[in-house]
Amino acid sequence: MPDENALPGWRAAAADYYRVMGTVGTMLMRSIARGLGLPEMTFDAYFDGGISTLRLIRYPLRDASAGVDTSGPEFSVTHKGETRTIIGREHADSGFVTLLAQDGVEGLQAKNLAGEWIDVPPADGTLAVNFGQLLERWTGGRVRATRHRVIAPKTVRFSIPFFHEPRVDAEISPLPLDGAEPFAPFLYGDYLWESATNFVEMSGIKHLRQPRRAKAS
Repeated sequence: MPDENALPGWRAAAADYYRVMGTVGTMLMRSIARGLGLPEMTFDAYFDGGISTLRLIRYPLRDASAGVDTSGPEFSVTHKGETRTIIGREHADSGFVTLLAQDGVEGLQAKNLAGEWIDVPPADGTLAVNFGQLLERWTGGRVRATRHRVIAPKTVRFSIPFFHEPRVDAEISPLPLDGAEPFAPFLYGDYLWESATNFVEMSGIKHLRQPRRAKAS
């Protein structure tokens, strides 16, 4: 984090924003619980002492002379008649929900149920909400994780995602939902470590933490 003397007020502003996003995340997950026909505070206890993460992301302009071939379908897409580089590959966030503040620069897209990519309007003063893989798994597929990607805009793009996450030792078990797919209970810390260490930047360290595993019921 920047030194306080270099950017006065930075730490207090970041801490305040983190707390506010935690409150928004709580209100949203209570709304999700009500929508599923569950008591609205169903998820609250799991997030007491949670490890929600706030990140600051900068997507720089890609240098066309960098010598990297980005012409294939995995790296580029035709958007409104133009070839655009994919700078954030398709994925779904691993956590519960993500609250994303954008900077007014377009580029974020979400995939609908028909498999079509939809532009997410980067409207100032709004939050884009992505449902995460944990929420999909926890609800037995009743709530689908949001598949999304980022295509290169014509200027540098910034985004501030807040990942709303339970505490490490929270035991995630099936909810009483009709039609939901069953699953074996698991600890969030085990799930997160397994998910995070599949990314290339964390490859080779999976063995450093052994699963704690949920207690057999």
